[in-house]
Amino acid sequence: MIAGLALAFSIPRGQAHDADTLAASAPQKNPLFINMTTGDSWRGWMGLHFAHATLKQGHPVAIFLNLDAVKLAAKSGEQEKKPSMQRAPREILADFIRDGGIVLMCGPCMAEFGLHIDDLVAGVQMGKPGYTQSFIFAENARTLTW
Repeated sequence: MIAGLALAFSIPRGQAHDADTLAASAPQKNPLFINMTTGDSWRGWMGLHFAHATLKQGHPVAIFLNLDAVKLAAKSGEQEKKPSMQRAPREILADFIRDGGIVLMCGPCMAEFGLHIDDLVAGVQMGKPGYTQSFIFAENARTLTW
């Protein structure tokens, strides 16, 4: 347990990462890439909560927000908060990024919902061909669609 705590405190926090850094930062080099497609507050909260918990366990995690999931990163606007949710999705994203997680955004999906980079939680990065794939195909990466 002490070794686990020491490891948790040794993970870089709040830094921008590239795919190589992401893959190299976990002890077993098992990064997780989550393709998040739902903009539903509760479903999104569940996926983001899972991602943040996985990050806290020492695995590097990158989340790709696409389709209507881009709404989860909006700094303003309605985000329903059910009794089981301790925080709104945007709050989890902010903490996730602060703790070293990567959040990539689908540009065409943002445009579909009228969002601009300035409308998003600080630290969200724009995904683009090649860059997004570098997280998906990072050495020993696991992928999950939510």
